[in-house]
Amino acid sequence: MATGNRDEERRVVVTGMGIVTAIGETLAEYRDSLLAGRSGITRWKQMDERIYSRIGGDLSDFDLKAHLARVGTGYSPSLVEQALRLLRATPLSGRLTAAAALQAFDDAGLLGLVSESYAERFGHVLAGHNLSGNYVYENALALQDEPEFIDPLFGLMFLDTDVLSVVSEMLGLKGSSFTVGGACASGNIALLAGLDLLRSGRAEAVLVSGAPPWLSPVMLQGWALIDALSVRSFNDEPARASRPFDVRREGFVPAEGAGAVVLETLAGARRRGARLYAELLGGAYSADASRLPKPDAAGQARAMRLALQDARIALERVDYINAHATSTVLGDAVEVQAIKQVFGRQAYGIPVNATKSMIGHCLTSAGVVEFIATVLQMECGWLHPTINLDEPEPGLDLDFVPHQARQYRAEVALSNAFGFGGINTCVVVGRQV
Repeated sequence: MATGNRDEERRVVVTGMGIVTAIGETLAEYRDSLLAGRSGITRWKQMDERIYSRIGGDLSDFDLKAHLARVGTGYSPSLVEQALRLLRATPLSGRLTAAAALQAFDDAGLLGLVSESYAERFGHVLAGHNLSGNYVYENALALQDEPEFIDPLFGLMFLDTDVLSVVSEMLGLKGSSFTVGGACASGNIALLAGLDLLRSGRAEAVLVSGAPPWLSPVMLQGWALIDALSVRSFNDEPARASRPFDVRREGFVPAEGAGAVVLETLAGARRRGARLYAELLGGAYSADASRLPKPDAAGQARAMRLALQDARIALERVDYINAHATSTVLGDAVEVQAIKQVFGRQAYGIPVNATKSMIGHCLTSAGVVEFIATVLQMECGWLHPTINLDEPEPGLDLDFVPHQARQYRAEVALSNAFGFGGINTCVVVGRQV
């Protein structure tokens, strides 16, 4: 792996991944779409037309049964039946997350192989909060007409922990299990929580699932009113709306999408002969001590430096960065400033690309979804393009891999995720050798 002298019981590796996004519902589809520079941004299919937001990475018509029939050909009939039963009434966020988790378990070779004793040492950390926004909104509307009209299971299913628990029940996971929330940094926080569980010996394996909010008109209008979304220039050209680092960027493009990864200790993965995608070398968090959605370069730089320190990786070894890059005017500029603060002149030689340019911003699941993009690129030896970068803003002058995929062998990568309220996170990934 990318480091040489660590205790194999404390080193953490990725052994399985699963994905559901607007550009792919399997790892292969996701990878191929990323490398092709394919956008998944469309007009909203089912959204209140009075709100300002018109476009996004819309998965509101996700059909779980059709997905399982196409993707789950290796799943047992009993597992498919159980999944359909458990998820029949589950809101969209839970269905997307469960589909990604099933893929990750299958990819890791674990379906049907988790014994009772192993299940008790198999943790589950779910990234996300406020996941059932549209479900809550729809039930609030029903309550206005008649209190008896709300979903009988509302008291259970509006809780974020319902997504955690339904996935754990589906896969039989009985170890340390909890949700973590940090706005758009939630995915990275969950990855680091999984890392800590394995390093501490509290678990032998951990499923980290990234759950997206089910987007509601209220959520979208709230973000539009603080000028965070792209709502003006690209409603008739949605594929061009998410344009990190470009002079015409005007706000993030919200999206629904879920990801899941299986993390294990290197020793445990080798004992069972698991496939090793990459090593999660380390990571870190920092805070800006501010409630405002106003990014701070010093806080972001501190998270990157602390992550490298935790991973025991020298600056000179970093050769790729998957940027947070939301396509907001201030956010992209501040992240570039932070990268330059950390790496100095070296920053100009490090490719930095933006997965959100194609999939939009998956919010609480973004860290996991983009971690998977990072690992896939390291595995296949290519970097996906940053699309829509037609005219870089002056001063945003790093190598953003514009327009076309590039053959490139990355050995050590950073993946950034920053959340409203000054929550800064960074994870460090090493390619398997």
